[in-house]
Amino acid sequence: MTEKQPTYNEAAQRLEAIVASLERGGMDLEETLKLYEEGAALLKICQTELHAAEGRLNELRLEDLEQELQAQDAQATD
Repeated sequence: MTEKQPTYNEAAQRLEAIVASLERGGMDLEETLKLYEEGAALLKICQTELHAAEGRLNELRLEDLEQELQAQDAQATD
């Protein structure tokens, strides 16, 4: 049975909770390392999702630019 990957929002919320726990301190070394490792994995998920969203936004901007250029070309030939 595989564990499903958290969504961006779930990962970010859990990451915030981990950071708060680490900042509070009072844990033994093993628990601190476990939380740090979990946080690092969640950070990677967030970064991957943000990178994918950035790529999609760039694609949309390019599509908009192409449409704008096509409209300008159409007006220029009229």
